[in-house]
Amino acid sequence: MKKTNLSLFILTILLLAACASQASPVTIPIPTQEQTPLPPPTVASIPTTESNVQQTPPSAWKEIRDPRFGFGLAVPCWWIVTPIPAEGTGGVMTTKNYDDAYFTANSNKGFWDWPNGTLKIDIVVFENINPSLSDADAYMAMVDTSMEELVSAEIQETGAHTASILTLRNLVNQNDPPIRVFLYRLAPEKLILINPIPQAIIDTPDFQAILSSIVLSPQETVAIPAFAPAATPLINQSCAQ
Repeated sequence: MKKTNLSLFILTILLLAACASQASPVTIPIPTQEQTPLPPPTVASIPTTESNVQQTPPSAWKEIRDPRFGFGLAVPCWWIVTPIPAEGTGGVMTTKNYDDAYFTANSNKGFWDWPNGTLKIDIVVFENINPSLSDADAYMAMVDTSMEELVSAEIQETGAHTASILTLRNLVNQNDPPIRVFLYRLAPEKLILINPIPQAIIDTPDFQAILSSIVLSPQETVAIPAFAPAATPLINQSCAQ
């Protein structure tokens, strides 16, 4: 009888243990450290691609230099430049806003006016001049005085240098109005002459800016004008876009 009671007691203990193992688990909260709110994240600037950045347009002016004589100046970036030959006495640099095809198609042989809108500047270097003469007298000593005469000469500051402005009359065709040219002393025995064609461009902001940009040695810095030059429809202007 005692053995039976012990068996029943053990069985009761086992049943109670089985029931306890099937009870729902109790969730024990784990204490956490109090969190300090973080500031909002800083958003760094994101580099943009070339497609969505407004590109700074290239300068509408360009610097041109003559490697032989060292002078330089600024002209509109689409103007065509014909350099001075590397050899010979003196020489001529030509810069213009048109090409030969445009000029040929729009000018008439024997008609001494220029096609509408065409502009050209001849830059002439004279060597072996008399250094003791004034710019005006030195120039007149180098040209054929049976073809042109000096009407007047005046001095004018243009940028970093002083120019002698000569008014000349054509003695071959005396119906032509007088013209003005600009002389600079490139060296004691050298002159540089600026001849604008047509003369109507002399008082324009562009030509005055070109004069102000002129330098006479490689050590000087060409002054690039701060404003856009007048546009021309004659040739490609893509450099100024």
